[in-house]
Amino acid sequence: MQTVRPVGATRFDPQGHRMGPLGTLAAQLTLGLAMFWNFQVIGGLFLPPTLGLMPLLMAMGTILLAPRSVLMQLPVSISVLAIIGICTASIAWSIDTGPTSLILRGWIPGVVAVAIVAGLLPQKDFMQAMLWVIRIAIAVTVIALVLRPETRVHLDPDPEVAPYPGWHGFFPHKNIMTPFLCVGVATVMIFDENPTLKWGTLGMIGILMVGSTSATGLSAGVLVAVGVAWLRIYQNSQREDLRTSTVFFAASVLGFLSVAVGVVASLATITTAYGKDLTFSGRTFIWEASITAIAERPILGHGIGALFYFEEISTETDRFWREVGFKNSHAHNGPLDLMLQIGVIGMVIYAVLWFGVLRSGWQAIRPRPDLAVWVISILVAQLFIALSENVLLGGFLGVLIAMKVLLIKRESALFAPPPSEITRWI
Repeated sequence: MQTVRPVGATRFDPQGHRMGPLGTLAAQLTLGLAMFWNFQVIGGLFLPPTLGLMPLLMAMGTILLAPRSVLMQLPVSISVLAIIGICTASIAWSIDTGPTSLILRGWIPGVVAVAIVAGLLPQKDFMQAMLWVIRIAIAVTVIALVLRPETRVHLDPDPEVAPYPGWHGFFPHKNIMTPFLCVGVATVMIFDENPTLKWGTLGMIGILMVGSTSATGLSAGVLVAVGVAWLRIYQNSQREDLRTSTVFFAASVLGFLSVAVGVVASLATITTAYGKDLTFSGRTFIWEASITAIAERPILGHGIGALFYFEEISTETDRFWREVGFKNSHAHNGPLDLMLQIGVIGMVIYAVLWFGVLRSGWQAIRPRPDLAVWVISILVAQLFIALSENVLLGGFLGVLIAMKVLLIKRESALFAPPPSEITRWI
């Protein structure tokens, strides 16, 4: 994004510019509601889908509270607009407009709300709200686990599948809860300055991860923690001298490659230890059927959520399930799931956004280390989880867009508006 320098303007740092007490509180509450809804923290309560509009309505109200100086600096990203646009437009070519409309109403308003709040709030206020969202979500989940026995097991949508263990609280599924907790690990490790709350929250996240029995989620949580630690060490090595940081980076790459080779060589043993097989609990069958379905509609896909709808099964869904051999609710792979829904065009748009955020995050390692570590560690975890789960849209899309907006605010040549506009909240 490029900003034209007004005549006589001076450089302006958005991190020191706030919306005022009422505007800040409204924006933080909006973020909290949007994150709860996007990640389905209380999705198991089966609330009306129309409530998904609430975060967007609150975001619009928050805009009315924002001073003109803040509104003038709201960043704009073509890739963000493009991914939201193609997801929304997919209803035009969806094979089943009913579920597409339902799902879009569920998370598009929340994603847009997160983007607006990220543009309005300084980074400190945004992360403060994120910390409270994570703490409250953990508290709600623990209460659910204590009071509701059904939140400690999974009831599959297919009545022929027997319940299986795994904590998830009011999250619909453990593999929806654990990605949210991975975001929590990075956010708490980096931004929580209260030692008691920090380690208490991380301890509860660890307990919930173990109780979920999600091999993917637990592995991703460990990966986030290791990633944060590695990035901190790398940042410290950069402060010493270039040779030290180069040696550390090269040694880390060699170590990673060694571990990767070891994992591939011992794949059968590892999958057995996790209670899986080489089909990854039937995922390879789903991947094969997904590739076939993508080939049928490669350009724009089948529409958001249209191929996996249990209520009124379409001809395409029935054919897909017969090819797989059992019913499944998504492709169990992020890129495949994305192409099934919005095609190759959507995949390209998402890749431009994702790699752009990763690049900007890496470039921010020195000027904004906390934000950089947060961005990189979460993106790596998302990529890992996406190998077997659909975590590219929904709540994670909101987090990705928030990253983009926060990084743009750091990169852009933002300039101070007239003094009368910036002093009324000082």
